[in-house]
Amino acid sequence: MRWFLTAVLLIHGLIHLMGPAKAFGLAQLPQLHKAISVSMGLLWLLAAVLALAAAIALWLWPRGFWALGVMAAIVSQIAIVSAWQDAKFGTIANVLLLFASTVGFFMYGPTSLYAQFLRDSATLPAPSE
Repeated sequence: MRWFLTAVLLIHGLIHLMGPAKAFGLAQLPQLHKAISVSMGLLWLLAAVLALAAAIALWLWPRGFWALGVMAAIVSQIAIVSAWQDAKFGTIANVLLLFASTVGFFMYGPTSLYAQFLRDSATLPAPSE
């Protein structure tokens, strides 16, 4: 499942790079019918960076993945709403990302049993030899 989510995040992040490419005139993208301003292009770029960072965090920092995932989904959805006719299907990826981030929060978040275990084990005295 982690491989599937990683693939979705990587593809979703790369698709978000179409926004800054169109906004900065780096590519002609007939798929995007609506013009994208420079400020919205930066928002699309931020969404791409956050999605790609969440994909990396899923493997290298699973305890923090959920926070990056939530931020990526929110920024991505704002960018998608700005170009709804062209990008509405990206909402599916964002819903999947929010679901995975919710699971990650309950598994590794500050109120999880894992976090409680780490707090409790830090208060234990060191074993004597």
